[in-house]
Amino acid sequence: MSLAKSGSLASLCVMYGAAIAFVTTLVVSNGAGAAAAGEFFNLMAFFALATSLTVFGADTGLVRTFSAQRAVGRVRQLPRLLHYASLPVQIFSCALAAGVILYALLSDLPVATHNALLLAAPCIPLAAVMTLCFGALRGLSRVVLFTLLQNVLLPTLRLVAVFAVVAWGASQLQVSVLPALTLAWTLPVLAVCAAAGLLTHRFMGVALAEPVEPKPADASGSYAAAENFRSFWSFSAARGFAALVETALEWVDVLCVSAFAGPVAAGIYGAVNRCVRVGTMIEHTCRIVTGPAISAALAVDNLKRASDIFLATTRVLTLLAWPFYLTLAFFGPTLLSVFGRDFSAGAPILWVIAPAVMLSMSAGGVQSLLLMSGKSRWQLSNKLAALLLALVLNFSLVPSFGMWGAVIAWGSAILVDTALASYQVFTLVGIRTSWAQMAPTLLLAAGVPSVLAVACLSWHGQGLKSLVIYAVIFCVSYAALCWVAREYIGLSDFLASRRGSKA
Repeated sequence: MSLAKSGSLASLCVMYGAAIAFVTTLVVSNGAGAAAAGEFFNLMAFFALATSLTVFGADTGLVRTFSAQRAVGRVRQLPRLLHYASLPVQIFSCALAAGVILYALLSDLPVATHNALLLAAPCIPLAAVMTLCFGALRGLSRVVLFTLLQNVLLPTLRLVAVFAVVAWGASQLQVSVLPALTLAWTLPVLAVCAAAGLLTHRFMGVALAEPVEPKPADASGSYAAAENFRSFWSFSAARGFAALVETALEWVDVLCVSAFAGPVAAGIYGAVNRCVRVGTMIEHTCRIVTGPAISAALAVDNLKRASDIFLATTRVLTLLAWPFYLTLAFFGPTLLSVFGRDFSAGAPILWVIAPAVMLSMSAGGVQSLLLMSGKSRWQLSNKLAALLLALVLNFSLVPSFGMWGAVIAWGSAILVDTALASYQVFTLVGIRTSWAQMAPTLLLAAGVPSVLAVACLSWHGQGLKSLVIYAVIFCVSYAALCWVAREYIGLSDFLASRRGSKA
C-alpha cells in the first residue's frame, strides 16, 4: 500500500479514535459524577504512564530496527529483535504490577480505590505487550492495521464497556462505580493484546518468507549494521526517556498556572491547551505512516527517497495544520465558548501559541527523521533543553503574568525544540527542504484562511454565524485552489502515489 493511501486511511482511524475518546470522556463525566470521574481519570492517567514507563521506547525501537533490517535483507534477525525488546519489558512490567498490588494491599486506601488498583495492575503487563506488538506491526509496514487496532478497536471496546457500566452495570451489581469503570477500561486491553499478538505472529511469518537477498555494508559502511541487545536498548532507552520528558513538557505549564494563577485560570488555560493539541494529531499521523519508510530508506543510504518523503510530509503538515491554527486564532472566542462563557478569556493567548506551533509544523517531520536515523539521544537532548527553558520561564513569568507567562514559556519551548531538531536534520543528517519548494504551500496555507477569516469577521463579527460561513467558503475554495495549484504544492505526486505508482 502506498504512503498516500495508508496515510489517508490512518488519518481517518486517528480522527475516529480521537472522537471516540471525547465521547467516552463525556459518558464518564456525565454518568459517574465529577468526583468518581476525577478519580477514574487519575487512575487511567497512571495506567497510561505505567505502560509508557515499562515499554520505555522499545516500541519505537522495533519500528526503526524492523524497517531497517528488512530493508537490508536481514529478515532472520526480526525474531531476535522482538526478543530483545520483550524480555526486559515483560520483567519490568510484571515487577511494576506486583508493586502496585502490594501497595494496594498494604496501604490504607478507600475501598473503591483499593479494588480499582487490584483490577488495573494485572493489565499493565498486557498493555506493555500490546504496545510492543503495535511497534512490531508498524515496523512490518502494517500501519493501517496498527491504527485500526489502536485507534478504532481499542477505544470502541472501551466506549461500549464504559457505557454499559454507566447505564447498567454498577447499579445492578451494587458495587462502586470506580472499580467497575476501571475494569471496563482495562479489560479491552486483553482482547486487543490477543489480536495484536496473533497478527504480529502472522506477519512475522510473512516477513520471514520474503525472498530478499542480504545487503552487507558496503565499503563506506553506509548500510544499516546488524542490531544487538546493547544497540537496540541504547536507542530505545533514550527514546523512552524523551517520551517521559515530552509528558512533562505537556503538563508543566498547566500545573504552574494552577499553582500560581488559581483554578479558574488553570481551567481556561487547560481548554486552550487541549484545543491546540488537537492539531498535533496531524503530525502524529504523519509520524506513524512515514516512520518505517524513512527508516528503510536511511538503512540503505537512500537519502533521495528519505528527502522525498520528508518534503511530502512537510507539505502535508503545512497544508493541513496552518489553516487549523489560523482558524483557531481568528475564531478563538467563538470556539472556546463551547467550554463555557468564561473560557473565551483564553482566546488572546492563542495568537502567541498558534504561530509557534505553525512554525513547528512547517519544519516537517524532523522528530521522526531523528528517531528513524537512530539519533534518539539527540532528540532527548533537545527535549531536555526545551524542558529546562519551559521550567525557567514558567517559574519566572507565571507568578506575574499568569496565562500569558505560561503560553510564552510553552511557545518558546516548542520553538527551541524545533530549531535544534531542524538544525540536526538539515545539517548533520543531510535532509532538508528549500524555500522554493515550500513557498507555494506556505502562501496557500497562510493566505486563504487569513483572507477569508478577516472578511467574515469584518462582515459578520465574532460569532457562530461568522464561523459557519467561513468554514463553508474555506472548505470549497481551499480544495479548489489546492487542485489548481497541485503541480506547485506537490499534490500531483501525492495523488500519483495514492494510485499505486512509485512516485
